[in-house]
Amino acid sequence: MPFRARLLCVGKDPALLQTRCAVLCRHGYDSTSATVAEAEIPLRTEEFDLVVVSAFLSGFEKDRVISAAGEIPTLVLEGLTLASELLAQVELLLSSVRQEP
Repeated sequence: MPFRARLLCVGKDPALLQTRCAVLCRHGYDSTSATVAEAEIPLRTEEFDLVVVSAFLSGFEKDRVISAAGEIPTLVLEGLTLASELLAQVELLLSSVRQEP
């Protein structure tokens, strides 16, 4: 069975999170979503390869998620991101993480 990277998408808008996760799942990623308030639980209890953080969170919220992610690589989006851009950014970050010794 091929490796399926596990991603956690964190944001505010449930519809946007659902769409983002659907795009990632369709392209071979195991993706789940959480709001900022919910994110700490899966980050403590599950293993993820990458955390994708919405651009629309406040600085405090982004810092909270990044802190909770700890050593998990984190991709902070810079704005409303097209599906193709999201996929390219995720793959680039995951490929660089896989290459680290």
